[in-house]
Amino acid sequence: MARRRPDTSAAGIWSLGVAALTLAAGGFWPRPIGFAFMGLALFGVLHLAVLVYEEVAGVHYDDDMSPEEFEHYCAAVLREMKWRARVTQTSGDQGVDIVADKRSMRIVVQCKKYSKPVGNRAVQEIVAGIAHEGAQRGVVVTTSAYTPAAQRLAESNDILLLHHTELRRIDRLLAGRGGARS
Repeated sequence: MARRRPDTSAAGIWSLGVAALTLAAGGFWPRPIGFAFMGLALFGVLHLAVLVYEEVAGVHYDDDMSPEEFEHYCAAVLREMKWRARVTQTSGDQGVDIVADKRSMRIVVQCKKYSKPVGNRAVQEIVAGIAHEGAQRGVVVTTSAYTPAAQRLAESNDILLLHHTELRRIDRLLAGRGGARS
């Protein structure tokens, strides 16, 4: 699976900040303010290392991934969020692509890698999947948007509709529904 090109804007900003703090430290060295600037520069270097590590080690979305790869991507993101997530078999899954558990909550997830809006059928299938898997909540994740009819059906069945970019916020969205399009 190909990876998208890394977004280096945060790393670039931190690099400039570290350079500025290091220059400021040099100008005030060895006075106390120089030590303070050097300490801030060291903090910046450590934060930059964390940003680079997250970029290299993290899971990344790719427009060219297949629907099956998209399911595995979504499961990997859930695992990053400390969910125990497993991708179901492709046939006979009753509309459930991922079953995920965290603490005492089980969710079922349907992943739709679509270029057009997702309709009612995905919501209907995940409603059935909740009962089939004994889950508390259902989630549909897409690369696109949702039709108004799907949004109404999701609202009446307490189904969470997410764009894949919102998946890392799933804990907050499940708890408070803030910002979710359901």
